[in-house]
Amino acid sequence: MKKTIYHGSNKIIEKPLFGFGKLKNDYGLGFYCTEELDMAKEWGVSKDADGYANIYKIETKGL
Repeated sequence: MKKTIYHGSNKIIEKPLFGFGKLKNDYGLGFYCTEELDMAKEWGVSKDADGYANIYKIETKGL
C-alpha cells in the first residue's frame, strides 16, 4: 500500500537524506515527515520566509 507523507522545509528536497537536519531538533537529528499537509506547510515557513511542503509517496507493505 502506498502512503503520502509531507515534509516542511525552506527548500525543495527531491530525495530525502538522513544526516542533514538540525542537530538540536526536538527529537534529534532526522528527516521528519507528517501525514498532514497543513502541518508540513506550517513547519516549512518562518517569520521571514516562505517555505515548501515536499510530498513523498512511500510503500508501506511489509513495514
